[in-house]
Amino acid sequence: MSEAFFDEYDYYNFDHDKHIFTGHGGKQRTKREASEHTNHFDPSGHSRKIVTKLVNTENNKKSNKH
Repeated sequence: MSEAFFDEYDYYNFDHDKHIFTGHGGKQRTKREASEHTNHFDPSGHSRKIVTKLVNTENNKKSNKH
């Protein structure tokens, strides 16, 4: 878009948005929301990795039985 088509309201919106949307990384979340939706420590270890391995082993056993 050319600046020839902008009016005073466009410039106001550009200026206004600049102040609203700065300093908010991560989809406009607050710091508390970002910390709540992060990866959490799993005391049982690599549970997803182990479950995937077991499921794949079972699937391979079933497919090799002819």
